[in-house]
Amino acid sequence: MADALDEQRLHCSVCLELYTDPVSTPCGHNFCKLCIENYWDSAEVYCCPLCNETFYQRPDLRINVSFRDVVNHVRNTKSINEACQAKASDVPCDVCTGVRLKAVKSCLVCMASYCERHLQHHKTAAALSRHKLIEPVESLEERICKKHEKILELFCKTEEKFICQICAETDHSRHKVVTVEVASQQKMIQVKRREREVRLMIQDRQNRMEEIHRARKQTKKNERNAVDESIQVFVSIIELMRKTHQELMEEIKARSDDEQKRFEELIEELKQEIDDLERKNVELQQLSLIKDHITLLQAIDRANVLPSTLDWPSIPVNEVDFLGYVRTSLVKAKEFINLEIRHQAANDLKKAQKFAEDIAIDPDTAGPWLTVSADGKEVRQSPKKQKVPTSPTRFTENTFAVATRGLTTGRHYWEVGVKDKSNWLLGVASGTLKRKEQITPSPENGLWTVGHRDGGQYFACTRNPFPFMLSPPPQRVGVFVDYEERQVLFINVEAKTHIFTFTECNFTDQVYPIFDPCLATEKKEVAPLKIMIPEIRQGKLV
Repeated sequence: MADALDEQRLHCSVCLELYTDPVSTPCGHNFCKLCIENYWDSAEVYCCPLCNETFYQRPDLRINVSFRDVVNHVRNTKSINEACQAKASDVPCDVCTGVRLKAVKSCLVCMASYCERHLQHHKTAAALSRHKLIEPVESLEERICKKHEKILELFCKTEEKFICQICAETDHSRHKVVTVEVASQQKMIQVKRREREVRLMIQDRQNRMEEIHRARKQTKKNERNAVDESIQVFVSIIELMRKTHQELMEEIKARSDDEQKRFEELIEELKQEIDDLERKNVELQQLSLIKDHITLLQAIDRANVLPSTLDWPSIPVNEVDFLGYVRTSLVKAKEFINLEIRHQAANDLKKAQKFAEDIAIDPDTAGPWLTVSADGKEVRQSPKKQKVPTSPTRFTENTFAVATRGLTTGRHYWEVGVKDKSNWLLGVASGTLKRKEQITPSPENGLWTVGHRDGGQYFACTRNPFPFMLSPPPQRVGVFVDYEERQVLFINVEAKTHIFTFTECNFTDQVYPIFDPCLATEKKEVAPLKIMIPEIRQGKLV
């Protein structure tokens, strides 16, 4: 019924909207109850807004219930239609005219999409009920085989494409063909597997995020600890420097005061002697006034006796230059700073040992002059040159051997025993080293190492080797690599002292722990370089 009505006739002439609680005036026109009442409340006479018929008294209006139900039905139908209108992302009904509703199904036989209303014939008509309905899709023409103009209802797994029945019987007769439903189910199995894989990837990244949050929190905590420790250390150093400087100033002043006092005493002595000698000079001058010879001779004997004086040439009167005072104070301060440096080195060792890991030497990288133990923990000089299998990873011109595993991220620590070794070289090497050429160890050549030669000098292998002395000589060397910070740190494990640190290392790919027992120049060394396990005592790494 509502479809047969002209919707415009269901609109109030006052508010121009669908009637709300419609009422009829005595002249037969309809209005919203509230609209006509408001109109009469503001008018001087009661008349019809459409025909202007005047009523002598205000009509008693009642809601037309049947008409109201019709209007409400139209309103509800309009709301439903508006809700079902096809949006930009929806497939529209191909039958609707004017406002097109959202399609609920597409027919592969009719090659059209239908809204719920226009789909009813496919549900009731026997001929149409056999049509193949699918979820609404656009571009239905793409579901038709362009060669045979048949529905693409099969899937060729061999060529991974949709085909029709005629295609399956001709061009794809020897291919593995299934229905699109089966193909969809099989693909869904792959989708489920991929879904599980994605979930695992999400979980992995969530775990990684948690790890980053923990590392971020720990880094902030480490920052506070490092700042607190630095304040404590440098305050102690500053206080020591201040105290040492104060003591130096007091010592210099005390020494100067003592000398000033001595100088004043010497000056007083000199003044006294000068006074005595001046009196003696007056006494000698007065002798010339005595006329009596006997009296003169007696006076001369008394006058010739000089007053008691000091041996002034033997008394030192050099200025004090305080030679060595400042240097001695600096030596005291240096001893304290060296003590703090040793304490910090011990802390560095303790922190580094937390990242200790199992390192093994790769025998396929050792040249013919080296022997690697079966467990990969020792490398030594071979008594004679050996025949070794050809390997692209083997060093043929240097006595190098590297670990089985490269380092690409994180922090790593290992210890190497060098006891009884007069010659050795340790550190890390770039994975891009040319292993068939003679290589001079230096960071520019991809090697960050320290070494020992002929039982004498220790040195860092820089472009110009940097020598240094180590006391006591290390028996075990710790190597710590921080890939992200691009640092390689060497530690004397027993002495818990710092040996050398490479900073701003140019790590571009994997770096490998490297070991060189060296060829002794004077005698054959039998002692190996030995990878050690950090010892643990009383729950602490030492």
